[in-house]
Amino acid sequence: MPLCPHCGAKVSPRDPVCSYCGTPNPEYQPPIDEVNGLLEEGLKAFQQEQYALAIEAYRQAIAQDPEVFNAYFYLAASLSALGRDEEAIEAMKKAQTIRPGSSALYYNLGILYKRAGKAGEARQHLETALKRVDSDIALQDRRRMKRTIEKELRKLG
Repeated sequence: MPLCPHCGAKVSPRDPVCSYCGTPNPEYQPPIDEVNGLLEEGLKAFQQEQYALAIEAYRQAIAQDPEVFNAYFYLAASLSALGRDEEAIEAMKKAQTIRPGSSALYYNLGILYKRAGKAGEARQHLETALKRVDSDIALQDRRRMKRTIEKELRKLG
């Protein structure tokens, strides 16, 4: 995986910017059209609550290009919607290797661990999510995300 020329973090060749500092990725290569089509197919199936179809589309996208963050992220969401939290955690961990600066990713990992009955891991990931909120370039509403994470941390006790 290439390194960000600004902060030195690992950046997926499929991510246009560094997830830590937002610096453009000089080695960015967009996914091929077929992978984009599978991602769209998966999202449409997910929105229609056809989770098994979404899972299949995302797995096909991953088979063709294992560096696409959204394929793992939404695969995890689809698996979770079917109550397959352990599988969802594994998919989200793969997404984490591609975009480690995403606070939403750590938040979702925390929620998945909570649902799986693993409070310690849930707390750890939620605390990491909270730390990353201010530097997450993809977030549009940092205050809202902070409140959401803090609420989940309070629920854990």
